Amino acid sequence: MEITKLKLKPINNGKCILEDDYIYSINGFLITVPKGFITDGASIPKSLQWIYDPFGKYIKGAVIHDYLYSKYNDTGINRTLADKIFDFIMKETGVNAKTRRKFYVAVKYFGKIFWQDKLKNEGYIDRAVIDRTKEAKEYYKLWKNILKL
Repeated sequence: MEITKLKLKPINNGKCILEDDYIYSINGFLITVPKGFITDGASIPKSLQWIYDPFGKYIKGAVIHDYLYSKYNDTGINRTLADKIFDFIMKETGVNAKTRRKFYVAVKYFGKIFWQDKLKNEGYIDRAVIDRTKEAKEYYKLWKNILKL
């Protein structure tokens, strides 16, 4: 659920800057994207932007997702969870199931090139899906309880 209103100001090259902190609640867990954060909206190839506007109905999820993929993310949320949060926000904001599925599959399979290495988010990145270690199971159990996804 959106806690503060998303306020974006266009800058250049199809990017926007947040004019205020943007706060979104995922089942009570707050994610704050700081004022001044720069986003390209949904990272849609130029060849498909005539179909999908990067700043369309999915923009709230895209901003949160961009932040979670950025080097500024200090939440402890890894890439797999960031992708699930993106899908969750799109669903919550009324993006249709067909579009959600396309976007989720795109970030799941092509997001790796955009994932930023982070000291606090080295975690399991996206390999925990197949990682059966005790640490991986504890990590996902913790976040399942926090996010209720």
